[in-house]
Amino acid sequence: MVSSDVLTDFMVTLSPLEKERAGKFRFDLHRNRFIVGRGLLRTILGRYLQIGPSKLDFVYSPQGKPALDLKFGGGGFHFNLAHTEDLVLFVVTRVGPVGIDVESIRPLKEMGDLVARFFSQRENELFQKLPPDRKPTAFFNLWTRKEALLKATGEGITRALNLVEVSFLPDEPACVLAISGDSEKAASWSLHALSPAPGFVGAVAIQARNTTLCCWNNNDRLPISCQVRERQCGRSLTYLAVSDTKL
Repeated sequence: MVSSDVLTDFMVTLSPLEKERAGKFRFDLHRNRFIVGRGLLRTILGRYLQIGPSKLDFVYSPQGKPALDLKFGGGGFHFNLAHTEDLVLFVVTRVGPVGIDVESIRPLKEMGDLVARFFSQRENELFQKLPPDRKPTAFFNLWTRKEALLKATGEGITRALNLVEVSFLPDEPACVLAISGDSEKAASWSLHALSPAPGFVGAVAIQARNTTLCCWNNNDRLPISCQVRERQCGRSLTYLAVSDTKL
């Protein structure tokens, strides 16, 4: 469990706007998850930049994607976060625009209808042919991979869900196949599948080719004491921090 002292420490680092957002949550569980997520993000970025987490300023795209203010070299430093239930993921890189998403694998009655309505014709045809026991994983592969890419571009999943085609069949390598029907445009992106915890799938999308993802898991360590280290991974530098907040 995240202690009240840790929550207090994180709350102190938040901006007035973030504190206002935290105060709008009806339930303590959701409020605390928001505080931990933003507090961890500030802690991680602060340690990369070697400044106090409370001193960071963010700017937001029209769709709400946060970026560092230009005074912190925001144009050359990219990050994103995603959370579901008690799991929060962060990705940080200097390589290029990046997005991350995560979901718990679970059956949804409307999976088939959602794919038929909002995804591409090719994706729908492949999905509907899958046996029932493989559909939940396939669906959330589809969802998280598209969401990661659209978060990286800043468009958001509600605006362009059917304009992005990705691989998604279980055990199929993750890749972007087309963006608005353009395979050349898709080839400029790398897509990484994640399995951050049993019963969860996720994805990282980054606008660069031939990237390697370095991951570490914070697990039960005190979140405020997590260490962030840069590591050379292949040709590119990409970083992922995973924390089970256990709220």
